[in-house]
Amino acid sequence: MNFFGRRQFLKKANLLDLTPVRLHEHEEESGKVVIIVKKFKNIRFSRFALGRHSPVIRIRLDEIGSEVWKAMDGVSDVATLLSHLNTKWHYIPEKKSDLEKRLAGFLSIMYDNRYISFREIESRK
Repeated sequence: MNFFGRRQFLKKANLLDLTPVRLHEHEEESGKVVIIVKKFKNIRFSRFALGRHSPVIRIRLDEIGSEVWKAMDGVSDVATLLSHLNTKWHYIPEKKSDLEKRLAGFLSIMYDNRYISFREIESRK
């Protein structure tokens, strides 16, 4: 599906019904997730272009982003992720107050940067 088709699909879809899927590997450092994104797909070109520099970009997530990333299993929809976050931080009012907006913003940024996709979009290709 091309860019415009994906955008039209996402405009019509309810975010809570979508199923996020991770597109990159990750590591954990002191309980927080670090997403590992390769700079180049072609290994030979990366050796030539980078020299001694790292062939990957490391994106460090905060505690809520890390929890969402760990909970994304490719089966759970966004509503399930939201309920998981609500149960995890039910006793901290400042974290729970804007959790839905924060989750929507986080998933939007992750999708725009192509760190995640949605199963419903992938199945339409």
